[in-house]
Amino acid sequence: MTKKQELKDQLLPNNYLPNLLNLVSSRGGNVAHVLSRAGLDTRHVEPLNATIRWAQFHDIIVAAREEINEPGLGLYLGSQLTITTHGLLGLAAMSSANLEETAELAGRYIATRTPLVALRLEKNSRYAFLNIDELFVLGDIRTTFLEILAETLQAVVRFVSGNQCQLQEVRFAFQEPKYSRLYQAFFDCPVVFNAPANQLVLNIADLALPCILADAQAKQQAAQQCQLLLSEWQAKQNLSGQIRLILGRAKGRFPSYEQVADELAMAPRTLRRRLAEEETSYQQLVEEWRQDMAHQYLTTTGLSIQQIAYVLGYADPANFGRAFRKWHPGVSPSQYRLQHQTRLNV
Repeated sequence: MTKKQELKDQLLPNNYLPNLLNLVSSRGGNVAHVLSRAGLDTRHVEPLNATIRWAQFHDIIVAAREEINEPGLGLYLGSQLTITTHGLLGLAAMSSANLEETAELAGRYIATRTPLVALRLEKNSRYAFLNIDELFVLGDIRTTFLEILAETLQAVVRFVSGNQCQLQEVRFAFQEPKYSRLYQAFFDCPVVFNAPANQLVLNIADLALPCILADAQAKQQAAQQCQLLLSEWQAKQNLSGQIRLILGRAKGRFPSYEQVADELAMAPRTLRRRLAEEETSYQQLVEEWRQDMAHQYLTTTGLSIQQIAYVLGYADPANFGRAFRKWHPGVSPSQYRLQHQTRLNV
């Protein structure tokens, strides 16, 4: 499977499709028209645990955005997703002991709701950072998708803490859209664009805030069910896809070959053989991931070349430049940016 096919053939849960269509309908849009443009019909809307292909997911986001002429679709949709719309993961989150446990659960089981990103909690002495790590190049729905996720996570934080937690900042790794003033209506904190990473920033002390509906038994039961769902989903992925998820979470600090084998619970020799059966290698997957993400960062963000190099795991920006010229002979990262940079969804 080639890297282009990998996302094209990716199956995604249709968990939030009814919410999207309800939003389109409430804004006077034609739901049947939106569905048909994505090659879908009402049979795809209601069934639990149903899936749609990446191409259908992409097309329905674009169709919905255009149907109601709303470039800020992601903000509106994210604000309408209550914690109960997140199924077993929502139940586990609201039953957790405190906000830190909620964040850790969300990071562990986010793939049961969407496999397109990973969530990762980082901390320093003052702040906690809930990182949204992109695992695939999302193209012209990237801004909308990240808006949905950031607004959804803010709502979860508010709910489980009984509105006691106030986000300090929301950071997006894309250019400021023309409708950026709209963000003020959805986020009660400063919003930063062209950031090195997509992050929700909290005071470190807020991680200890108790969840208002904490219930250890309910959390344990919901988490066990989430683990079953995660195992079922992982079993459907090929090995290359599983490794790509690991690379996305690493955010430039790539694990060694042996560490990847250990995480996948197999011997390094077995991992090498399995990857050979898929006509690839670990190093090839790393290079393909770097190339894909380099294109995304160069064309959709204002990050400096040095920042992009570090995010992609290059200790020296010059090494990034040399690698880039192998992908695009005679073209530097800066030249590529000038030739291809676009303002998506603005």
